[in-house]
This record gives sequence, structure tokens and C-alpha cells, in this order.
Amino acid sequence: MLGFSRRHLNYFPLWWLCGMVLIVLVFYLSLALVAIGVDGFEYSDKVGHFFAYFILMSWFSLLYQRSRHFLLLILFVAMGVLIEWLQGQTTYRLFEYADIAANSLGAVCAWLIAKTACSNLLVGLEKKILNRT
Repeated sequence: MLGFSRRHLNYFPLWWLCGMVLIVLVFYLSLALVAIGVDGFEYSDKVGHFFAYFILMSWFSLLYQRSRHFLLLILFVAMGVLIEWLQGQTTYRLFEYADIAANSLGAVCAWLIAKTACSNLLVGLEKKILNRT
């Protein structure tokens, strides 16, 4: 996939499929006719944007080698821009630069965390839990 070096995971197809479900969910929730309301402070929806892209970047950082994480970051930032552009093309959603910023910030924070040992969590999970005999 685009020169991505995947991690050696026994259940990679399952983990990848989970990630694809997350991406489809973000597209759906971003483009659905009915917006999901977030109660709280004025910009609380930006928290949702942040965490959506933080989770996406975090998940895919677990699946691919660190050498490909920057490319993942670029792809998720581009995805956030694309979704905002698509929202601007609808009559029921708005294009917002603040959403792009929140999406990008979430992805960047996850990218920074993925530079630590945290990016090996799924490999460790498979070794310790899923491969027990």
C-alpha cells in the first residue's frame, strides 16, 4: 500500500479492517445530514475533531513502521482538508478552518506520541495476550 512498511502483526488484516471502519465512520459522521451535537463550551465540537484524528493517527501508527508515520500524518491532514471541502459543497454543513486545525492538531499529537514506545502497543498485545497457548 503506497510503499507502507507494515509491522509484523499476526492479525494485521483484522487490525487494518478496524482502522478502515474508523475512517468510514469519520467520513460518515462528518458528512451525515444530521450533525451530532456536542454539549458544553462554545468550541466543544473541536474537541471531537481533535480526538477523531488523534485516534485515527494513533491506530494506524500501531500498524505501520515508524518510518512511514510522517506519510500517515500527511494523509490524515489531507483527509481532514478533503472532508472540510466536501462539507462546504453541501447545503447542510460548513467549511471551517478551525475544524481543519483541530483535525491536524489531533493527528500531530498522535504522531508525536507514536515516536515513543507507545507505537509498539499492538505488537506487545499480540505477543502477550493473543498468542497464549
